[in-house]
Amino acid sequence: MGTMAGKYCKAAIGFLLNSFSNRRFFWICVILLSAWNMTTIFLLMKNRSDTDSTSIGVTTSYLSWINTFPAVSLCLSKNRITKEFSEAVKRRAANNQSPSYTYIRTLYDYLFINPNNLYLKEEYCKDLNSTCGVDILDMRKELFASSCTEFMEQIYFSEKLLPNCEEIFKFHELEMGYCFLANNLIDYQNIETMPLVYSSLDEYRNLRLVLRSGLIYRYDLYIHSPENQPYFNALSYTITSDPSVHSFNVEGIDNHHDVIDEPVSQRMCKFDTETNDNKVLYSFSSCMSEIRSEIEMKLCNCTLFNQSEQNPLKYCGVEGIVCLDKENLATKVKSYVGSNMVCLPSCMEQQISYVG
Repeated sequence: MGTMAGKYCKAAIGFLLNSFSNRRFFWICVILLSAWNMTTIFLLMKNRSDTDSTSIGVTTSYLSWINTFPAVSLCLSKNRITKEFSEAVKRRAANNQSPSYTYIRTLYDYLFINPNNLYLKEEYCKDLNSTCGVDILDMRKELFASSCTEFMEQIYFSEKLLPNCEEIFKFHELEMGYCFLANNLIDYQNIETMPLVYSSLDEYRNLRLVLRSGLIYRYDLYIHSPENQPYFNALSYTITSDPSVHSFNVEGIDNHHDVIDEPVSQRMCKFDTETNDNKVLYSFSSCMSEIRSEIEMKLCNCTLFNQSEQNPLKYCGVEGIVCLDKENLATKVKSYVGSNMVCLPSCMEQQISYVG
């Protein structure tokens, strides 16, 4: 096949050469054609670079004239070790010694520890303090964004450019790391005060984000009901530097106020006020996080990074993280919740399904 293709190619070139009385004119045409192709490819690549974005769209079963967009959460996760990170480690090295790559890599893994990612090489932290020779919380504050303005270049809702991402995305330190939450009840007294709403008359029902790439972190996307937050067993979508579109179908649930008088065992759901902690509204995710923290303490006498109001002294050092990894933390939490039915869905939870 290769020989035949070569013969056809030579024949075609020979035909073209014979068709041009002036060979110089032939090669000028070839060069001009190549230049035109390269220019076209360059313009296409530039346009793609300028418009790299993540778009989130919804369809809705309408329960009311005004509808609430689902909660949208972005959590920072591992991307790559950058020069900025390596320099941050060097500044913290004892006696101005140059740290090895394996040590730098270990601290990078430690920085992004969460219940789904407990891999850490304990041997590279030997003879160092419990947090591998550094103040890991201080490093997170230095290297991670704590405002959406640090990585969001543009934000559109219903195809309208919004002037300030901080009015939409609020920063929280959760079990999945540094997260930025939009339309979440953790930040608003009720759904009616949330910023992302739409009606059946709106032509566009989408949120589009233009995010910076090439940083120490990338982004994990969570789409969920407003009373929930990202947690270890939640479905997430990895955002890459390529443009992407995520579409969802959202069905709201409207329960009669008398439903709360029914026993929980019968309705098999809980309202946001049915919680032991007055500071936290009930949700499936908050229940899962609470159970996870309790099991962590029982297994290894420490807990992973969580909401900022928790006691940092209880956070796991390297030994604690290795302990949780050996104990198969996530598996034990899911097994306990499933067998004891301790975490029920919210009675007001949106039903969200991925369309494509």
